[in-house]
Amino acid sequence: MTPATERQDAARRRRPALPPALRIPTAAGAVVFAVAVVTTQIALHVTNRQADRQLELLGQVYLDGIASSVRGGLESGDLAYTTERLARAFIEQRGIAERGLFAFAADGRLIARHGDETLSEAEAAALPPNGWRLDDDKSTAWASRTVHGAEGEIGRVVAALDIGPILAARRRLAWMVVAVDLTLAGLCALLTWFVLYRLGQPLRVLVAQLSEGERRAPARVPDAVLARADPASAKVILAYNRMVEGMRERERLAAELADREQAAALGRLAATIAHEVRNPLGGLATTVSTLRRFGADPAVREESLDFLDRGIAALERTVTSTLDFYRPEEDRHLTRRDLEDMAVLLRPAAQRHGVALAIELDLPEGEVAPGASALRQVLLNLLLNACEATPPGGTVGLRVWREAEELLCEISDSGPGLDAAQATLLTGQDGAPPGRARGLGLGVVVGLLGSLDARASVTERPSGGTVIRLAAPLRARSAAAETPA
Repeated sequence: MTPATERQDAARRRRPALPPALRIPTAAGAVVFAVAVVTTQIALHVTNRQADRQLELLGQVYLDGIASSVRGGLESGDLAYTTERLARAFIEQRGIAERGLFAFAADGRLIARHGDETLSEAEAAALPPNGWRLDDDKSTAWASRTVHGAEGEIGRVVAALDIGPILAARRRLAWMVVAVDLTLAGLCALLTWFVLYRLGQPLRVLVAQLSEGERRAPARVPDAVLARADPASAKVILAYNRMVEGMRERERLAAELADREQAAALGRLAATIAHEVRNPLGGLATTVSTLRRFGADPAVREESLDFLDRGIAALERTVTSTLDFYRPEEDRHLTRRDLEDMAVLLRPAAQRHGVALAIELDLPEGEVAPGASALRQVLLNLLLNACEATPPGGTVGLRVWREAEELLCEISDSGPGLDAAQATLLTGQDGAPPGRARGLGLGVVVGLLGSLDARASVTERPSGGTVIRLAAPLRARSAAAETPA
């Protein structure tokens, strides 16, 4: 399994169950539901606490009457009277039903009791003075009241009240409240989900459009969706639609510009071929003229035919390198004879412009440097440009020599000089990638220099004119790279 497949499987495993369009509405609905239930439960708990407090107050009020009724018996210690008063309290029950009544002396002795015999005397005696305790398991509320006489505390009365009906009613009410609460909370959650789902629909459409951008061109959000959007979402969608329209316009302009650049490139290519081929044709025409005039001389005829053969081969290499100099093929090495032929190629252009040629070759016989075709084309191009730039009566010079591991070539003229843009382009200081040709003449030179791993420098002479120095390695880059350090 590839790492990309593993990442996709991990992403699928981490993918949530809900789609993104439903996450926010569902989360908000769940929060609303939980908040409604929790707040209702808190309110129900507070209500129960208040109800317990009310029961305690009710028990104390009830014991007020009982304490008044048995006070005389407790003061006199009359057991029969106290028991009779407790029994009468059972007969006169209203609202609250007693399960049992206890009367204790001031020393804690049980004086009298009445009611349910299963009630624990110890549980009644353990209740603190004026205390209150709920026993939910037995549905009983215990209440205690201290009875005071003329001389202080004379005893205590304890009542066990039957609160079963009250607790049952409270439970029914609690279940009813819970049921209503759950129903209302569910309805509120559904309403919240629906409202957020409707409000988020425009943004979901926008997110879907952005997600589809990897597979197709961005598309505008429909106006029908925009009409249903809230003001804040509408602003975002309008901005997105403007961005899509801007991208479409840029793509259209880019396509139009690419078409124009393609047409311009084809025009430049045709012009370059014409420019690079037309100039050598002058030398060939001169050779043909020589043949017509001196063709009877075998030596002249042989030299002229040899030059014609080399000239046609040079034209073929010029066309091929112009069309495919981005990927230069292996070329033969430059020889001194190649450079001597340049005088013949340049002579028609020099005569036409009325300039003199000064060629100095400080080179041995045989192979000089790699890249004969490219070097000849570079030198021929620069020398022809120099002939055009030099005023009549001026001189165009070419000096070639070897120094260390480089072949050095100097092209000089007495013209007005290169402008700053042309000099920057030729020396490669304009940021153009090596080997990329721009323009008609100098662009081709820059591209060929890049293929040769050569460099150029431009110097303006104080007396007028320009000196262009080229430095090309004497070994090809591949051979230099294979040579151990």
